[in-house]
Amino acid sequence: KVSNLTHTVSANTGDLTILKGISLDIQEGESVAIVGASGSGKSTLLGLLAGLDVNTSGEIYLYDHAFSAMDEEQRALLRGQYVGFIFQSFHLLPSLQAVENVMLPAELKGDKDARQKAEALLEKVGLSHRLTHYPNQLSGGEQQ
Repeated sequence: KVSNLTHTVSANTGDLTILKGISLDIQEGESVAIVGASGSGKSTLLGLLAGLDVNTSGEIYLYDHAFSAMDEEQRALLRGQYVGFIFQSFHLLPSLQAVENVMLPAELKGDKDARQKAEALLEKVGLSHRLTHYPNQLSGGEQQ
């Protein structure tokens, strides 16, 4: 849930308001698309909704937890529990194989089944034959 969200950044020419007065309420299981022209603040909004950045004013709640009452570590723990990302750029580590890149977030959480889960995910998207390939050996679509 977002109430009267505003996000302003300092620029060379003064303050730049990227988002102003945004309010929305997304229910569990609901699908929402955020659309708009390039530079309209879509990625900024997503970063704020995930607690990656701090808004200038207004309030953001994730599962009834107010981000304004949390520090970065608390937001990171909440994000790790509830938020998943598909980045615009792939953020693959070039020295890791496909399966290792997929395993990494689960391993960082201490998941003992990280490899099995990664292999299952790659199978699900039709990449089980590419488990041991490095990012530079994958097409753009495969990397995505």
